[in-house]
Amino acid sequence: MGGTSTDVSRFAGRLEHVQETTTAGITIQAPQCDINTVAAGGGSLLKAENGIFTVGPESAGAHPGPVCYRKGGRLAITDAN
Repeated sequence: MGGTSTDVSRFAGRLEHVQETTTAGITIQAPQCDINTVAAGGGSLLKAENGIFTVGPESAGAHPGPVCYRKGGRLAITDAN
């Protein structure tokens, strides 16, 4: 888990593989783990609006960081774990 994104894959007894991916318009044809990026990482700000949590796109950053850093930061996904 990164600051504002998380790379995820599925493991159901074995790793899932793909033969081709395209990133930033460049296609790579080679066996590789099937990994996808989710735009919600530990530093993504977590807000409650009308009883519903929303995430991001803003980041808590490293300074002051999320609330759990105890430096006066704002609530982030890291704090919810």
